[in-house]
Formats: sequence, C-alpha cells, structure tokens
Amino acid sequence: MPADAVFAAEAVTGSRKPDAILVVNGMHRSFGGLAAVDVGHLEVQRGVITALIGPNGAGKTTLFNLLTGFDRPDGGSSTFDGRPVTGLPPHRIARAGMIRTFQLTKALAKMSVLDNMMLAAPHQRGERIVYAPLRSAWRHQERDVEERAGSLLEKFGLADLRDDYAATLSGGQRKLLEMARVLMAEPKMVLLDEPMAGVNPALVESLLHHVRELRDEGLTVLFVEHDMDVVMGISDWVVCMGEGRVISEGRRRSWPPTKR
Repeated sequence: MPADAVFAAEAVTGSRKPDAILVVNGMHRSFGGLAAVDVGHLEVQRGVITALIGPNGAGKTTLFNLLTGFDRPDGGSSTFDGRPVTGLPPHRIARAGMIRTFQLTKALAKMSVLDNMMLAAPHQRGERIVYAPLRSAWRHQERDVEERAGSLLEKFGLADLRDDYAATLSGGQRKLLEMARVLMAEPKMVLLDEPMAGVNPALVESLLHHVRELRDEGLTVLFVEHDMDVVMGISDWVVCMGEGRVISEGRRRSWPPTKR
C-alpha cells in the first residue's frame, strides 16, 4: 500500500520517498528582494495524502503556482511522474495529470453546475473545429461525458443542483463542485489549496471524506491547510514550510519529526 510505503521514508527534510510522483530540486522564486520560495529538495510519495503546512507568507501557495505553471521559477526544476514539467503552461501540466484547486473557487458562475462539470472532461471531439460541425462524430461521447458528470455530482451530493447556475451555490458547495470537476479531468495528482477555508462546518466532514476517497481511489493528494485538526485527521505525511523553505517533514503519526 502506498500509504504504508511512505512510513518507511526517513523523517528528515528532503527525504527520499519509495515511489515519488513529484520531485522538486533547487526551486527558487523571488519577488524583489524577498525569497518567496527556496526549496532545495522535496519529494511527494505517490498514492498518499501529503499536507503542506506553515504560517501565512511561508510560500505554500507560491510553490503551488510554480508546480502547476501559474508562475515560473527563477531557478530549479520539478518532475512529475518521471517527466520534467518546469516551465510548461498550466494546461499542459493539467493534461499530464497534475491538477490544482484554488483558495478562491473558480466555478464558471453563469453556467450550470452540469456544464461546469462537462467542460472539464478531456479529449472531447466536439471541442475541435474539425469535428464540431459533425454532431454524429461526438454525440455519443458527449452523452458518456454527461453520464459521468451526473454520477460524480451524485457522489458529491450535488445532483439536485445540476441545472442550477454555479453562482447560486454556497461556498462549501462550490468547493465540492471544484473537487468533483477535478475528477472529471482524470488526474493522477490533485493539489488542493486550503480546501476547508470558508466552508460551513456542516460540509467540512463531507469534504474530508472526499479527500480520503481520492487517496483510496489511487490518486496522490497534496494540500495546503491551516486547520491542524484537519491535517492530523487525514494526512499521511506532513511537510512544513517557513520563509519559503521546507524546514521539516515526517509521517503524521510521529509529528513533529526530526530536523536535519
């Protein structure tokens, strides 16, 4: 089991993982004279939930932006699933299987919940100019996409809202929609930026359940969170950042780990 395998890793900064899906080397990003990210070496184990913690301004979201192509590093590199991804645009990194969410949800407010879901499905023939006029070439695929979107909305408790505008959803429901939409894109790894922030306590347990399910279905999860009850409740491995650097990491059950 991947979650068991990570417990064999040494609980020190920059530790090597048995089967790392994401590897970061010497990644640096400065804004003016401030070093926002200065990560010497970081590996994320495949198939586990890794929490990224640290105070505000520690560089967590900036690191997410660098890893997913929304910002470019001043130096260093990262590989995902054995392939270099540094410098690639966000859509190419997403197509490779690493997909993120944001602190502020990015639902398309004036489209229905179902349409938000269907847009995320990859390799749709109807989106290509060559096939778009030929309804017979993509009709069956679109039906399959709609069926899959409906199944995911059912799973995330949003089926009754499928025809509603995304703008009408509560903050917690938008978080659920964003997580469901990520699954439509068939990822290998999901990066969640403060998934519980601003969520009604009644929906927190539902979100926690779905994060665990991502791992149980074989996906890798890296998430930023400030609520330590959440971190200690669902993570397998914890990485702590401070002033842009990884200052310690280790298995959740033995926290705090030893510093090197």
